Amino acid sequence: MALARKVLWIVNMNTESTEKAFGKHALACDANIVCIRTSSSRLPDAIKRFHDLNMKVYAWRWPQVVPSKLQAEADKVANNLIPAGLDGYIVDPESDGPGNNDWNQNGLDQRAKSFCDTIKQAAAGKPFVFGTTSGCAYPAATGKPKIPWAQFFAASDVLLPQTYWRWTKNDGSVGNINGGTPKKAFARGLAAWQPKAMGKPIIPMAGEVDVIKVSEIADYGTRLQAMGVDEGHFYTDNGKIPVANLAAIKAL
Repeated sequence: MALARKVLWIVNMNTESTEKAFGKHALACDANIVCIRTSSSRLPDAIKRFHDLNMKVYAWRWPQVVPSKLQAEADKVANNLIPAGLDGYIVDPESDGPGNNDWNQNGLDQRAKSFCDTIKQAAAGKPFVFGTTSGCAYPAATGKPKIPWAQFFAASDVLLPQTYWRWTKNDGSVGNINGGTPKKAFARGLAAWQPKAMGKPIIPMAGEVDVIKVSEIADYGTRLQAMGVDEGHFYTDNGKIPVANLAAIKAL
C-alpha cells in the first residue's frame, strides 16, 4: 500500500530562497501536503503558491499558554490563514519546564478548549483538518500528564505522536531517541497515545529526516502499512535532507 498522503514539515520559512528550496524538496519526495510553522513570515502569501503546486498547506505551532499570546495565535489562524486558504492546523502542546510555553500544568483545560474552538469555528463548513502533535510519550503518566490532552484530542481529527528515533542535540551532535529505531519509537509512542486517543486516528511521525537512514524510512513506511495508515509525516526540512532520503520518502 503506497502512502496516499505525504506531509513534509518545516520550522522556519522566512526568505524566498528558503521557500523555493522547501518547495523543491516537497516535490522531490512527492509530498502533497506541507506543514509550515505559523511564525514563518512567508506563510500567508505562500499558501496560494503551494496550492499552485497541487499541495495542501497545514500550519502548526507550539503555542504559548499566556492568554494574550495564545489568543493571538488562534486569531492569526482564524482571521488571516484560514481566509487565505489554509487547509489544516496542528497544535503542538508541550513542556520543557516552567515558562510561557509550559502546557504541563493544572488549570489550562478551558484555555485549550477555547483555542481549539476559535480555530475550528473559523474553518466551519470548509474541508479542514485539525490535529494534535506532541512528544512521543508525553501523554503517559510518566510523561507530561497535566497537558490538557482531553481538550486537544476532542477537537482533533488526527493525532500525531512525535515518534522520532534520532535527533540533533543542542551541541550539534546526533543521538538516538525513543529507542533509536522505528520499531521501538512506534511502540513507545502508541503505548502512550492510544489509551487517551478517544478513538481518533493515530499517525506516528518520522523524524528527524535529515539524520535518519534510507532503510529506516522504508521501515517507517512498512510499519504505517501494518497499521493500515496511508499518510506519513516527515519532520523537518532544515535544508539538509539528503537526496537519498528524499528519494526514499518518494518511494513510500
